[in-house]
Amino acid sequence: MHHTPRPGRRTILAALALTLPMSACSGGPGSSPEAAAVAGDHATPVAVEDLLLADAWMPEPANPEVGVVYLAVTNTAEVDDAVVAVRTDASEDADLCRTEVTASGASVMRTVEEVPVPAGGTTTFVDGGYHVMVNDIPDPLRVGDTLTVTLDFASRTEVELEVPVREMTGDAGDQGDHSEDHSHH
Repeated sequence: MHHTPRPGRRTILAALALTLPMSACSGGPGSSPEAAAVAGDHATPVAVEDLLLADAWMPEPANPEVGVVYLAVTNTAEVDDAVVAVRTDASEDADLCRTEVTASGASVMRTVEEVPVPAGGTTTFVDGGYHVMVNDIPDPLRVGDTLTVTLDFASRTEVELEVPVREMTGDAGDQGDHSEDHSHH
């Protein structure tokens, strides 16, 4: 699908800091309310219009053809927003997804049309919650690589991020689902 920018759309290149201490990965982004509410030690926060994006990273894919991107999006506006589309230069196939637990206790990943970012709140993209899936990666990504991820919002804001690929830690499953439950002004 070819994407045609709508009139009035802004594109921002947000290069996130790549000199990230590996010890900061131990809790993972979104591991605590404090980590979701503030940028944490992972990357320089990027402010675009009423949105603040922080903590963007991709764990080195265990399966070289499939990767996942985590980040935190804070909406400082007085109206709700949502991530409505995602693109990446690492693959032509990227999706917004959410992991849900079924009545039987099994975890199921589903593609979603949008990821809500409530007014005055933060939505974290974490293991076990909302995340970006990057599928059919033609060239394996390794620790130290970067990929460009573009997020489109319902507010017509477009944000392009340089996302570092980092070593996966054993704590990713402990991050939990901290989606849209933190409000700060």
